[in-house]
Amino acid sequence: IFMNFFSYIVFIINERNMASADEMIEELVSENGWVFKQKDGAGLFFEKQGNRLIVTTQKWTGDYVLVQIPSNFNH
Repeated sequence: IFMNFFSYIVFIINERNMASADEMIEELVSENGWVFKQKDGAGLFFEKQGNRLIVTTQKWTGDYVLVQIPSNFNH
């Protein structure tokens, strides 16, 4: 499920394992030239050409992860 709330793209991953969800997010964002730097709590930090991008995650029930990515990640 994809939704655009103001300046964020919000979607839900059907994944019980957070590490697997993080890998999916890293792959998606990296395809747009962003380089993964670190994970800190619910945030995954990426950099590209001196810019920083923070993707946030939130566990929903046991099987779903809510993901918020700034909508400019693919520019």
